Amino acid sequence: MEVTWQSLHLIDTTQTLSVARDPDCYDESVSDPIIGKHPSQRDVLLWMFAASALHFIVTDWLAMHEHPNLTALCQALSLGSTGYWVMHNTMDGVRPFGHNEPGGTCVDLDGESHVNPGVPIRYKPPDKR
Repeated sequence: MEVTWQSLHLIDTTQTLSVARDPDCYDESVSDPIIGKHPSQRDVLLWMFAASALHFIVTDWLAMHEHPNLTALCQALSLGSTGYWVMHNTMDGVRPFGHNEPGGTCVDLDGESHVNPGVPIRYKPPDKR
């Protein structure tokens, strides 16, 4: 299960890097207290590397000390949490290796993207009356 979590974490890392490249449209909400709402790509990489190493060390320690139930519980919680945030990011339009799909704060009231001015997008914000 560790390989599965590390794989999901890698996807989350690429998504968080994408958020860091697009500070006008997105902010980091999960690790905000640690790396801030608009972290640099360096801070994202340092935090994600540390989280990956810590996860591996804790999982390995639990397995070495024969705590199978606690190991399984920790893995299930971390897989569920990371999987949730990867899906949440995807649904919010975060694209790891391409242009993010603009969402709420990326859109002018006329429905044009701040990221690609003049390009209409699918999302149309509600009228502010």
